Amino acid sequence: MTLGQPGILRTLANGARLLAIPMPHVHSVSVGVFLRVGSRDETPATNGIGHVLEHMAFKGTATRDVQAINLDAERLGADVNAFTGKDCTGYFMNGLGRHAEQLLRMTADIVLNGTFPEVELQRELEVIRQEAIEYEEDPEDGCGDLLDRALWGDGPMGMPVIGTVTNIEGFGRQDLVRHVQRHYTADRTVVAAAGNFDADAWLACAGRLFAAMPGSPDGAASHAPAPATYAARALARRYAQVSQVFVNLAYPIAPVRQDEMAQQRWRLAAALAANVFGEGMSSPLVDTVRERLGLAYTTYAMVDGGDAWANFVVHAVTTPDKLDALMAATGDLLRAHAAAIDPVHLERAKNQLIVSRVRAGERTYATMEQAVEELFASGTVTPPHEAIATIESIGAEEVRGVFERMLARAPALAITGKGASARAAGRVADSLAGLRSVQSR
Repeated sequence: MTLGQPGILRTLANGARLLAIPMPHVHSVSVGVFLRVGSRDETPATNGIGHVLEHMAFKGTATRDVQAINLDAERLGADVNAFTGKDCTGYFMNGLGRHAEQLLRMTADIVLNGTFPEVELQRELEVIRQEAIEYEEDPEDGCGDLLDRALWGDGPMGMPVIGTVTNIEGFGRQDLVRHVQRHYTADRTVVAAAGNFDADAWLACAGRLFAAMPGSPDGAASHAPAPATYAARALARRYAQVSQVFVNLAYPIAPVRQDEMAQQRWRLAAALAANVFGEGMSSPLVDTVRERLGLAYTTYAMVDGGDAWANFVVHAVTTPDKLDALMAATGDLLRAHAAAIDPVHLERAKNQLIVSRVRAGERTYATMEQAVEELFASGTVTPPHEAIATIESIGAEEVRGVFERMLARAPALAITGKGASARAAGRVADSLAGLRSVQSR
């Protein structure tokens, strides 16, 4: 399969996919191993195990201890990192293009050969416990976690990626081994690289390293999961030590019917809608809320999504006395965009999104990450010129339809900070629910 970078996608016999995206205009390379597993695959009893495993993968392999893992990469000038999300876990390195195969071998060693030494585990669990406490005590981070619960309730998607302190304190080495055996399988795996490197040699190396990776018994992991059940809750959590209120308002977004709009097109239409509404100082949200009404210093709109889910999110930080006015203004703007899209703002949003895609295409890690996200979401990677052509072809009516479908549902709402309460969340949710009746008439 030829991609528009150009790039190459190959699938091994065990189901692992190899993705190489040459970028001859740069000198660096990003190399990563991405697995389609995240906190969505956990239970209340195992919540947080994926994040612990991500940490422990760097603490030792069959041939290298933690010091060697770090030194081997840094001797090449490379940086090493990883992340755990709702539906994806990634391990990656960024370095010079001529070191692409070495970076791949080191990353593969971390993913395939982790030993999770007990002495390192006990030390790292305390570090992660401190991270979880710090995260829990931050009202902005807490607002993000609370929004997950407001969106998906008590199901796996509603659980925090970092897990709970109680769970973290109780994990043992065998818990990590079982998680790897169940979820770190070939049919969940994409091995990727983007940058200036020898693609043929790199692909041959990746094929040798990952050919023996076990697959899922039934291959079910390669299929997209069903979207999580939407809860549409309004939740609040008080933080007495702060003076502001943090607000996340979200609507799930999806095409009317899957066969009417290709996944890539509706995701781009949703991204355009977010840009039209609240990206940049001249956007209607920022111009109204900040510049004209003075209700908040920070506010924006974005689309947060994964392989089988996407949400339109409006974020704002204000003071308790301005909360109702802020949400009333936001509601009025949402209603206005469900009625009509300003052509000037549509032009602005298209150009912003195109520039964002172009700039991402000039960075190795961003190029790799974008391609892997598309591969997990739709099974294909859209060439950059096709994505830009799609953005340019999306009209005002299509963007307006995103808002109309959003407002046909009750929103999810999370409020944290000073004065945050169930009563305040309910009051705001009731005011926003009125948008649904306006649209249904």
